[in-house]
Amino acid sequence: MSAWINLSALSKILVFGLLLGAGLPALFAIGVRLDAEGAGLAVHDGAVAQRNPVLLALSWAIFALVLFAVIIGVLFVARDFIGQHLGLYLLGAKHK
Repeated sequence: MSAWINLSALSKILVFGLLLGAGLPALFAIGVRLDAEGAGLAVHDGAVAQRNPVLLALSWAIFALVLFAVIIGVLFVARDFIGQHLGLYLLGAKHK
């Protein structure tokens, strides 16, 4: 550990930033692709694909996961504000 930089904290921030910063948009892109494949919108060699309900369900599950992560992130950022104004102390908000 350096006197100027906490390398342990820096590595944790870097890993979580990469996972959430690149992982959530990548998951969303996979969901969009699966949704197009499942709805029969993708064209392969001039032939339109048939509807695939399994791919549609998988794409919507991925969309729900991404939406859940975004909602938890917003609640985490605003946890102290929500705790102070609404009295709901979520995700480790400080009691004042």
